[in-house]
Formats: sequence, C-alpha cells, structure tokens
Amino acid sequence: MEFLESSYLVNDKATKMYAFTLDRVAHQQKADNKDQCSGEKPEELESGAIHHCHGSTKDTENRAREHGYAKWKLCTASGICFVFMIAEVVGGHIAGSLAVATDAAHLFIDLTSFLLSLFSLWLSSKPPSKRLTFGWHRAEILGALLSILGVWAVTGVLVYLACERLLYPDYQIQATVMIIVSGCAVAANIVLSVILHQRHSDHNHKDVQTNASVRAAFVHALGDLFQSISVLTSALIIYFKPDYKMADPICTFVFSVLVLASTVTILKDFSILLMEGVPKNLTYNGVRELILAVDGVVSVHSLHIWSLTMNKVILSAHVAAAASRDSQGVRREIANALSKSFPVHSLTIQMESPADQDPTCLCCATPRD
Repeated sequence: MEFLESSYLVNDKATKMYAFTLDRVAHQQKADNKDQCSGEKPEELESGAIHHCHGSTKDTENRAREHGYAKWKLCTASGICFVFMIAEVVGGHIAGSLAVATDAAHLFIDLTSFLLSLFSLWLSSKPPSKRLTFGWHRAEILGALLSILGVWAVTGVLVYLACERLLYPDYQIQATVMIIVSGCAVAANIVLSVILHQRHSDHNHKDVQTNASVRAAFVHALGDLFQSISVLTSALIIYFKPDYKMADPICTFVFSVLVLASTVTILKDFSILLMEGVPKNLTYNGVRELILAVDGVVSVHSLHIWSLTMNKVILSAHVAAAASRDSQGVRREIANALSKSFPVHSLTIQMESPADQDPTCLCCATPRD
C-alpha cells in the first residue's frame, strides 16, 4: 500500500456502521501504540500478515524529500535573484532605463516572495495540534497567494511609471548599457526558470510531488523572463533607432499583460483548493466509479474529495456493502483500490448496510455537475 493507515472500528448497535479512518501522519506512531489496549489483537490483512496503522514510513520520506527538493530550489533561486537584482539596480541607474530599473524592482519582489515561500515551507512542516488537526499544510498556499499578490502590486507600479514616461518623455537612455544588463537578465531568468521548473521525477527517478510554493516561484521567474526579453527587445530598438525611446515604457505594458496572464491559472487552482474543491487531477465520477467497482459495494453516497495542498488529497465516503460480504473486507479492498490509483493523505470510509439508505436525504444526494 502506498500510504500509511490507521484503522478504528466503531460498532454502533443502532446503525451497525463501521468507520474507517486512514491518516498519513507517521509521527503519531508512539502515541497510538500507547493508547492501544493490551488485550486487543492487531487486525490482520487478507494475506495473513500483521497490519499496523503506521507500519511504513513512505509518506514521511516522500514529504521530507518534497520539502528538501523545494528548499533547494528556492534557496538557489534566491541567491541568483539577489546577485542579478544588485546588477540591475546599478545598470539601470547608469543606463537611465525605467524598464531595467523596474525589472530590478520586480527581482526584489521575487526575492521577497522566495524567502516568504521558504518560511511557509518551514511552517507547513510543523506537526498537527489539537487546534490545527490537519497541521500547517495550508501555509504553503497562503504563502504562494501572498507571492502572487506581490506580482500584481509590482506590475501596477510598473504600469503607472510607464504611463508617466509616455506623458513626459524628457528622459535619456544609454542603449548600450541597457543591452548588456538586459541580456544578462535574460540569461539569469532562463536559469531561474529551469531551476524552479518542477518535473515529475528527480535524478533518482523517484516521484517528486508538485509544491505550491515552488510553483508560485516559477510563475515569478517566468514573469521576469518575459520582462527581461521585452526589455532586451526595447534596448535593441532604442540602440538602432534612438528616436524610438518610447519603446522603453511600451515594453513595460507588454510585460505587464503577460505576467498577469501567467498568474490566472495558478490563482484558479488555489481558489478551487481553498474552496475545498476536487483536485484537478481527479474527477468526482471517476473516484465514485472506482469505489463502485469494488466487489461487494452496493452504493456510495456522501462522497467528498478535497486537498490540503497541491498533493495532499483527503477523501471521505459512506459505502453500503452487500449483506453477504464482510464490511471490513470490503473496506480494505476499497482502500487498496484507491491507493493504487492516487496517493491519499487521509481517507475515511463509513460502512453501512443497504437498509440504512434514505433516498430522500438531500445530504446523501449526488452533487450536480
């Protein structure tokens, strides 16, 4: 099984329901062991092997690898960003270019967002508490949203300054210096984009899950790359045609549109996540059909699928099992089927009998498309 699970059997004489909870928080192992009754025998799997709720450390290893991978990317990006930010501040002042100077300001916002993302990664690694029972995972999303808001803020400032230059064109630009600085900026932002781009596997061919903080940082780097290319283009135009110096503020407008467009997709994904929507790599009907395909399952209702972060899926469902089948056996088969299809952070399956179903219950009705 690809995830850690903890099972709790609840027998209610009135409803004869069984509740099963699958929780991937591995550091609770010692506490769970202490709470286990001495006379209670551990549940056995169908293969006959002893089952323990925290018998594997794969989830902990995956989470540690993901965080280490994200921290390495963000720290490397921060160092490169700082060096070229200083270079653009100096170069923009010498060249007298608003486009270069504002690109340096955008790099400063990027550096701030990278450091904010590193802080949110540290915060999200803190263990759950009795107040925050799911832990601090959403700190990654909040940090990424603040990072995107920073992009919007600096874009607004750039547009304002560009408008001023169009209205009051009494400025001079050193095109040669502008070309050198913007050319170096393009190279630096290509390196940043490559570093922050998240592939499906690392160099050891192990799965590395998407991290929200790194994804937001990648959007920043991509926006910087767009701006640097537009700055370089305007520098070349001004170099060959000095009278066309208005290309400097015009490139800022073009950059602003491209950057805002690059944030739309990530903001949409984060909005769905915060609204407890179904993760984009899953579908409600697909998961429902997967559960119904398990032998012994009669019906599924009250199915809820959401996620804490981009890769922490949580699922709960009420499942009616056939009277001829063992509810716990069906439950284990459902858990196995789900784990083979996608990683589940927390899974809760309430087993019921067909007699417990109420077709008039609005809470049990299948959601609309």
